[in-house]
Amino acid sequence: MEINKKRYRDFDSYFKKKYKKKIIKLPLDGGFTCPNRDGTISDKGCIYCSENGAGDFTNRLDDIDKQIEFQINRLRKKDRDEGYIAFFQNFTSTYGDINYIRYVFYKAINNPSIMGLSIATRADCLTDEVLELLDDLNKKTFLIVELGLQSVNEDTISFINRGYSHREFDKGVLKLNNLNIKTLAHLIIGLPKEDINDYLKDVDYINKRGFWGLKIHNLYIEDDTLIYDYYKENENLFTMTKDEFTDYIIEILGKLNPSIVIQRLTGDGRYDRIVWPIWSKNKAAVLSTIDKKLKDMNLKQGDLWKEN
Repeated sequence: MEINKKRYRDFDSYFKKKYKKKIIKLPLDGGFTCPNRDGTISDKGCIYCSENGAGDFTNRLDDIDKQIEFQINRLRKKDRDEGYIAFFQNFTSTYGDINYIRYVFYKAINNPSIMGLSIATRADCLTDEVLELLDDLNKKTFLIVELGLQSVNEDTISFINRGYSHREFDKGVLKLNNLNIKTLAHLIIGLPKEDINDYLKDVDYINKRGFWGLKIHNLYIEDDTLIYDYYKENENLFTMTKDEFTDYIIEILGKLNPSIVIQRLTGDGRYDRIVWPIWSKNKAAVLSTIDKKLKDMNLKQGDLWKEN
C-alpha cells in the first residue's frame, strides 16, 4: 500500500516518500508551438487537441517567474509543507530555437521555489542539441520527460494524426533511456476501434522500455477539437461506459510493472467543453470506482505482471 492507501504506485505517494512533503506540478506555458501545427508535419494537430494544446490550465504570461508565482498562489494550501515542479505542459516543449528552449528551462529551475522540471514533448523532437540540454538538466534537477505515446497501434496513430510512427517514437525513447532520463508515457483509453487487446499491447511496450511513469487518460471529446466533428458523424463508435473504462484500468494496472509511477488514471478536460463521455466530468467518481474494484478484487499494481 502507498501512503495514500492506493493499490498502485501513485505520484503523490512517490514524492511524499522521496521528499517528505507534498510536491505539486505547476503547469506552465513556454510559448512553444508544435511541428504538427505549424505546417512542418501538419497544420491540424492531433485530433483530440484543443486550440490551446494541453494548456487549458496554464496562464499565458510572458515571464516564467510570474507564471510560477501565479500557479503557486493558485495551487498551494496554507500551512502545508510543499515543493514545486515546473511543468512545461503546452504543445511541444523541445521544438524550436535551442537557445530559447535552454533559456526557458534554466529560467524555471533557477527559480528558488522550483525543485524539479517536467517537460511535455514529442519523441520525434529530440535533436542532438536537445538531448545534450536534457542530459545537463538531468544532472542539475529532478527531470521528467513526458511523451505522448497514446497507442502502439499504427492504425490508431494514423487516425489521431500524431504525425510519426511508433518506430520513430521508440527511437526517441531509447535516446532518453541511454541518458538515464526519467520518461513518462501518456496513454489514451477509448479511442475508436481499440479494445483491451490494444491496451495490453501498450502495457507490454511500457513495461519493456522501463518507463518511469504513466499518465492514463480516458478519451474525452471537447467541442473545439477535430475529433468532435468525427464524433458527430460516428457516435455509434463511442460507447465506452464508466464501468468498461474502470475495468480496463484494473486490467492494465494488474499487468503493469509495479515500479512504474502512476501520475493519473483519468482525463482532466475542460468541464464546460466536454461533450462525451459525460461520466468523465465526475473525476472523483471514476477514481473511487477504480479504488473500490481494486479492493474488491484484492488486486494491486503488478500482481499480474511477469518480468521478461
